[in-house]
Amino acid sequence: MKKRILVGLFIFSILAGVFLRFGLGIGASGGGSAPIVDWGNLAELDYTTQVASYNLKRHDNTRVRIPGFMVPLEDNARKVIEFLLVPDPQACIHVPAPPPNQMVYVKMNNAGVNTAFGPIWVYGIFKIVTKTSQYGDASFEMLADYIEPYE
Repeated sequence: MKKRILVGLFIFSILAGVFLRFGLGIGASGGGSAPIVDWGNLAELDYTTQVASYNLKRHDNTRVRIPGFMVPLEDNARKVIEFLLVPDPQACIHVPAPPPNQMVYVKMNNAGVNTAFGPIWVYGIFKIVTKTSQYGDASFEMLADYIEPYE
């Protein structure tokens, strides 16, 4: 019975990662209207040269929403203020870390949020800029104002 539950959780994680990676989420939200930037868009940045596609550049310094999984950067915090947003739940818990164009450094512009253990939408101002953390470099920064469960 335990084996079936673990297999089911593993399959769910894989499917959620696939949906997030290819940006299949649609619908209205409590975060207001914002264009979706998916992981395919983020992969359009050549992180070695910092050259971004036109499609990605047009979102620089604008409010967007991005789906993903939270990797908190603070330990023992009641509220998370800084975290990495990654495309799948297995990212950043193994070596090597995902490439920089597959990590978004997020800083909440309020008192913080509870740790999210499932997929989420993050809303905020998106910037193409390299940020460094203990998990590696992230090619993007987001000054977030709202998160919600991914549905």
